[in-house]
Amino acid sequence: MATLLRHSLLLRRPCIKHFSHSHPLRPVDVKEEEELVCSGCELDLSGSAYKCSKSNCEFSLHKSCFELPGELEHNSHSQHLLTLLPSPPKHDSKFTCDACGDYGTAFTYHCLTCQFNLHVGCAFLPNTIKHVDHDHPLTLFYSSSMGKGCTTFTCDACKKDVSQSHWIYYCPDCDYGTNLACTIPQC
Repeated sequence: MATLLRHSLLLRRPCIKHFSHSHPLRPVDVKEEEELVCSGCELDLSGSAYKCSKSNCEFSLHKSCFELPGELEHNSHSQHLLTLLPSPPKHDSKFTCDACGDYGTAFTYHCLTCQFNLHVGCAFLPNTIKHVDHDHPLTLFYSSSMGKGCTTFTCDACKKDVSQSHWIYYCPDCDYGTNLACTIPQC
């Protein structure tokens, strides 16, 4: 009886189309123990989400990834709009994020003119954060040179060099900074 009722409720949930997927999606609540990964941002999925209505398809999106804007003006790339692509440009199997330097295989904010790419998570990083290892707020800089002409920057958290083109969080008062991978917001 419970299975029949659950099936009946599923049939009443409306299906919604998303530009990134060929099948209709259904709103769902995902439990952490289901161990799903979002097909948009490639992060663990739990809470409000959309899942493919086809039983043999694993496509699913966070509600926030489903609602991402199709175009984005971003301060790091102010000369052109960035367009949300459902997969890496040029039918490559992956792209390299210009913010963090890591690769991605799903959604990217992309500039066709400049071949500039951002993970969706990097595109919405806060301008300032509080870091567990530092007393002052850290400010987001879109280059590890911070406009000072520095040739190398070393992350104060992991002691690794950061490429000049990659973003960092930095405190100018203390000359303390971290690469994006080491940026752990204080809870």
